[in-house]
Amino acid sequence: MRGDFISVWPETWADIWLPLIAQENVPDDIFCELYRELTRALKIPTIELAVELALKDAIQLGEVLDRMLVLSAAEVERAQRDNLYDRALSVDASNSTSRRKVLKDALANLVASEVRSEELLSQGLREIASDAKKRKDVWERSLESVVNDKEQSQYAFEHTVADQIVGERSLVTFLESVQTTIYDIGGDELSNHYFGLLTGFIEKFSLRYDLRRPCTLCPTLPGIFASLIRDLRVIASRDAHLDGLFQDYENAIRDLRTDCSDTRIKTCIVKQVNLLEAMGSRSPGVTANTVGQICEQLGTWPHNSVKDAMKNLYKFTCNYPGIRHAGTPASALRIIEMRDMVAMSILLAGFMPYLTDQLDANLVYRGS
Repeated sequence: MRGDFISVWPETWADIWLPLIAQENVPDDIFCELYRELTRALKIPTIELAVELALKDAIQLGEVLDRMLVLSAAEVERAQRDNLYDRALSVDASNSTSRRKVLKDALANLVASEVRSEELLSQGLREIASDAKKRKDVWERSLESVVNDKEQSQYAFEHTVADQIVGERSLVTFLESVQTTIYDIGGDELSNHYFGLLTGFIEKFSLRYDLRRPCTLCPTLPGIFASLIRDLRVIASRDAHLDGLFQDYENAIRDLRTDCSDTRIKTCIVKQVNLLEAMGSRSPGVTANTVGQICEQLGTWPHNSVKDAMKNLYKFTCNYPGIRHAGTPASALRIIEMRDMVAMSILLAGFMPYLTDQLDANLVYRGS
């Protein structure tokens, strides 16, 4: 479990929104307001979706028609153009395929070629949809028509998928801000019910947040650590060598399930240090290839004592017999135990934000 809301967003419908509207005296147009809030967390549509929206939108339908006629170089009277626009507009707005056919057939008559007509129409649509401002404008107009219709807004809310949401941080902002909307609709009783549903949802899915009054989602320490490891895994996956080292480290931890001997624990520590070393060596300005030397070349330390702490941990892995090297037998105070695996895993991972510039600490804390 990632511990993020966005990974379990589909479950919120049954666990939060349906129980919420099941309360007495909840207006049947509540999703007009809920979806209005949710739209602030949604991505601007792709070019492909923007093409469909352009065909359904009265304003951009006219712009597409005008661009199509310009590209065709056909001489068309204004009245003829307006007649063509009215014919396309008369087709049900939800049927973009039929609207497209009206435009294509009309253009085919002008250029005497169905193939050329399709090419020009596709080019005109893509040019309009590729304009970032026009794409944003048509999207906002399409959303406005949905939030003003109680049935459409509920359908759109229920069928919004995680891929449409900008990211975890935007979703958290929505879940926090919607508390005020719910209070305005149903007062303390409904807003308290929402607070309870959200609390139960967090506990059910072991999410990385504590919920505080009035409605503030605060990242937890376990959640931050889980986010750190997840983001490191993503970084490692972009590089074949790092990906292999990360898998070696994870496999070493899994092997402890059947054998938690000091030998296996030492292997876990070795694999993690190898990963740290490889990530650190890829930082800007670093030419060294051992953790101790890498620490000296990095400028990320807030204080020399922090740098020395990392270097001392590295010395431990080198000097303790049987971890990275033969080491010094006399330096070992006791054999390596499970407590060392847990402690070293947390300590070494905690230094990663200093060793690589690919981690965004704000995203680790708040989510992407």
